[in-house]
Amino acid sequence: MTMKNKSHVSPTFSMVQPFRRLTNYLLVSAIATLSTIAIAGSAVAERREVDIRLLVNQDEGFTVMTRKAEILARSAAQRTFDREILVSDVSIKVTAQNLNQDQAAIILQLIVSRREWASRPDPKIWATYFPMAKSLIGIR
Repeated sequence: MTMKNKSHVSPTFSMVQPFRRLTNYLLVSAIATLSTIAIAGSAVAERREVDIRLLVNQDEGFTVMTRKAEILARSAAQRTFDREILVSDVSIKVTAQNLNQDQAAIILQLIVSRREWASRPDPKIWATYFPMAKSLIGIR
């Protein structure tokens, strides 16, 4: 007497492959969605540009005017970060303008991120200075 092997595949086994494909699809979709949300969240962050004009006082030296520019830049950066929560970076240009001769030149530019500013709110660290402005606008 010979016995035949009548193995039987259960119906649940045939469902495993489509279930795995569905699980993989859902996993990939979830990762893609989270990545998109992360990218979109960082895309919401903004850079704010602020231009400040400082009138030249011929009685003051360039050093005094540079200190005034630092004070103005510091105030503008702090005010921008305080008022606008979505701003992640700020770029502030302080331009000295000689009213009599109708000349102007950038004294300093402050470019700083919110994180950097929170750790060290000092314009001297983050500013770029333009000493050529002194001769361009005729200051001693």
